[in-house]
Amino acid sequence: MLRIKPARRTILLALVAVLVVVLAAGCGKKKEEGEAAGKVIATYKDGTVTDTEFKKYSTFFGIVQPQTEAYLSIPELQEQFLREYIGYKILYKPLSDKKLSDADQKNIDDFYAQVEQVFANDADTKKKADDAGLKEADIRHFYTMITSIMKDEESKVTDAEVQKQYESTKDDYNIVSVRHILIATVDPTTGAEKRKDEDALKIAKEVKAKLDAGGDWKELAKQYSDDDGSKENGGLYEDKQAKGWVQEFKDAANKQAIGKVGDPVQSQYGYHVMKVEKRTPTPFDKLSDADKAGLKQEAGSAKLQAYMTDELPSLITNISLPKAADSGTGTTNSGTGTDSGKNSGTTNGGTTDTGTTNTDKKDDAAGNESKTESK
Repeated sequence: MLRIKPARRTILLALVAVLVVVLAAGCGKKKEEGEAAGKVIATYKDGTVTDTEFKKYSTFFGIVQPQTEAYLSIPELQEQFLREYIGYKILYKPLSDKKLSDADQKNIDDFYAQVEQVFANDADTKKKADDAGLKEADIRHFYTMITSIMKDEESKVTDAEVQKQYESTKDDYNIVSVRHILIATVDPTTGAEKRKDEDALKIAKEVKAKLDAGGDWKELAKQYSDDDGSKENGGLYEDKQAKGWVQEFKDAANKQAIGKVGDPVQSQYGYHVMKVEKRTPTPFDKLSDADKAGLKQEAGSAKLQAYMTDELPSLITNISLPKAADSGTGTTNSGTGTDSGKNSGTTNGGTTDTGTTNTDKKDDAAGNESKTESK
């Protein structure tokens, strides 16, 4: 599946020439022949959202971010998602007529090529798109809308805000060497249960006891570890940036005492028995250009989140999502400034990934990503 990254690796995309007329009007474009206008489910300053339109947007995000489908099964989160979509529509309106470059055009074409590949390889996903009436023009529009907004927010970030963002996340840039042995609870390929949580923890404690007693990391990693990325190397990840690891593993790598085997650390993969061998901070002036660009994008995402939380609620006049009996998604009727709107944050702009595919990356058990070719 496709995974979008507007927050961290923003790609501004151009509209294909033949789609300019259709897409320039945004999601309020003229309906295509035979397309139902749909029922209005939300109103806001200067606009509305219909159920047909929101279904397309939700399906789009189900393609680029598969967990969206489960997310939208929860009524409160469905409303939050709708509110954020309204926020995107409002922010995109003044940007939609801006001329985009040839490079932007290529990026959107490349992105849509990935979508086509997904459709070709996954009949179920293609059917969902067809059932929602999600067409090429819609996909290009939604992707352009999100990435254009993120680039605009990023353009407002000052050098001082980049520095501030670094100060709040500086441990992410530590360079760490760590050994670990993973006792998995799930199969990393299929997600199926590998062993019970309590069984994994019991084994992890046994491994820690053997290491504390002087056991050899290389032998024990080969015997016990379920992390194929490190088990043949004594469980070692050497001189890695902490930011690349999943949260729990990263926290332990940044905080655990150097040279000591810590208590088992639980992550989505299972239990990690870890020893930090070396940890070196990276000063701001030693960051790579890519790291500084990432900090700028994160600061831009924070600006977007602040807009969604502080400004957007007062612009929404009504939300009327279907009742559970009608749609299976619960009842959500609210006016301006409800609590759910005030606390919406951003589920899309702040946390997702741009222009990469899940099938193009293979995650190791600590959360690193290594590039693999997509077949």
